[in-house]
Amino acid sequence: MKIVITGGAGYIGSSLCHLLSQPEFYWHEVDVYDNLYYNQGTLVSPLFTRKQAERGRRINFFKENILDWSDNLEKSIEEAHAIIPLAALVGAPLCDQNKELAQNLNSVWFQGLAKRAADKLIIYPNTNSGYGSTGDEICTEETPTNPLSLYAQSKSEAEDILLKFTNRSIVFRLATVFGSSFRTRTDLLVNNLTKVALEQKHLSVFDGHFRRNYIHIKDICNAFIFALQNSEKMIGQVFNLGNDQINTTKLGLVQKVCEQTGATYSEDHSKTDPDKRDYVVSSQKLYDLGFRPEYDLDHGIEEMKRFYNVLDPSDEDKCKNY
Repeated sequence: MKIVITGGAGYIGSSLCHLLSQPEFYWHEVDVYDNLYYNQGTLVSPLFTRKQAERGRRINFFKENILDWSDNLEKSIEEAHAIIPLAALVGAPLCDQNKELAQNLNSVWFQGLAKRAADKLIIYPNTNSGYGSTGDEICTEETPTNPLSLYAQSKSEAEDILLKFTNRSIVFRLATVFGSSFRTRTDLLVNNLTKVALEQKHLSVFDGHFRRNYIHIKDICNAFIFALQNSEKMIGQVFNLGNDQINTTKLGLVQKVCEQTGATYSEDHSKTDPDKRDYVVSSQKLYDLGFRPEYDLDHGIEEMKRFYNVLDPSDEDKCKNY
């Protein structure tokens, strides 16, 4: 099977490429596209530069901007059995700073993909931030979306394009991701709170009652593999992808981080978060097919503690999406 991954040197992409380079997946050939937007080449180079085995690991890296629709990309998509489009500007702050690029990369590009790959298997990661703020309702895939940011809006537009104009797309709506990767993001909530707790020994939490759901990056990668292996049961559908066992409020998360880092915390009622997401999301539809997440918050916080212990300060700017 030939798989095309865009954004393969990013946070999720590099972790997925590492998984696909393992011996059990040697029968896959993977074409990876990334323009190294964050100058993260030194972080991800072990994935793409080590000598490949005579039989087995076949990962081909192309340092290209997918917006250019190069001959290489056109050929890869034409030959592909499956496409996992991860390239995106991720997060509300980054999209607000680069509005035109966010719209082109997160949304408009998918019009071109739909024309070129209408009959290909496409596994697309949307964000569940598109649910916005839902009160006491538990969000399922049937819950109307209410995207509150350019980021959520542009990602939702891509979902709509794929479901309307392609025949074999699968959509995941991702919870807030945590855990380390080759290009770890230190700005994501769990990862960032752990970093601040270790550095400052104190966390100040506002909007502590806001509810979020979470998913470890390894569980996301495993879900992509699950979709490749169970595509016929999933095509044309949307699936929430989170670990429902660790749904919690921001205050509950802060308390857990403090327990594991020895930091203290206080509540600040004088300000509010510009990110107004407040929801509980159910991933039961995906669980009913047999998928189960494996990694909880305790695992993730301990993992991030080890990561920060060895993080080279010179690499910190490569791990932010601000």
